Amino acid sequence: MEVEVGVLRIEPELSEIESSRGAALRVAEIKLGGVPRGAVVVLCEAGGLEHDAPEVLNRLAEHGYESLAADLSSAGPAVTARDDELLRDVAILLGRLAGRGWSPEQIGLVGYGLGGRVALLVAAEFELGAAVSVAPAGLRTPAGPLGTPWLGLFGDLDENLPAQAVRRLGEKLDSGSPVHTEVVGYPGVGEGFHRASPEVLAHAAEFESWQRTVEWLNLRVAPRPSPSTETWRV
Repeated sequence: MEVEVGVLRIEPELSEIESSRGAALRVAEIKLGGVPRGAVVVLCEAGGLEHDAPEVLNRLAEHGYESLAADLSSAGPAVTARDDELLRDVAILLGRLAGRGWSPEQIGLVGYGLGGRVALLVAAEFELGAAVSVAPAGLRTPAGPLGTPWLGLFGDLDENLPAQAVRRLGEKLDSGSPVHTEVVGYPGVGEGFHRASPEVLAHAAEFESWQRTVEWLNLRVAPRPSPSTETWRV
């Protein structure tokens, strides 16, 4: 652990696991003692495992979540990988959490950039507690309905995802999925709205988008029962 002024910071554990594409997939983990609130898979933007993941994982730990972050591009260019390959990589990450006793409804998923695109695909493929796509890049609408409650967070000035297209996506998912979905657009900001910024609108969007992400997880990720609760179930 690293101790900053007034702040207890957990240094994530770095390791490599074999991806579905045969190459090593780099991951970072924070494991918590006691009875964690839940578990979260974080899909980073390319190169974000060292720079962005530690902050996100520590912020999740503050809310009681164990976490496992991965940069899908570390196993080969994720932009050129097929969707089924990326989904198999996520299945490997979910299996790692399952090996620690986490069931699907106790797991949330948060994706940034390309990871945000994959998070939407995961929501259509798996039935998890919750999924969040933050500033997704190269978004593709799933062919079928979603099985995981999904939240999409977008900057209205994102040149790759026009606000009108985002609204149409939200309407399609909301009408065609049995689970709750929600799309939020932040005015006056682009794709980097989730990063710290001195600009007023960007700062407000970064703060509000994180609060909304945590609330989405808290409302939908099933908490792990405490040992005493398990005793009363017998």
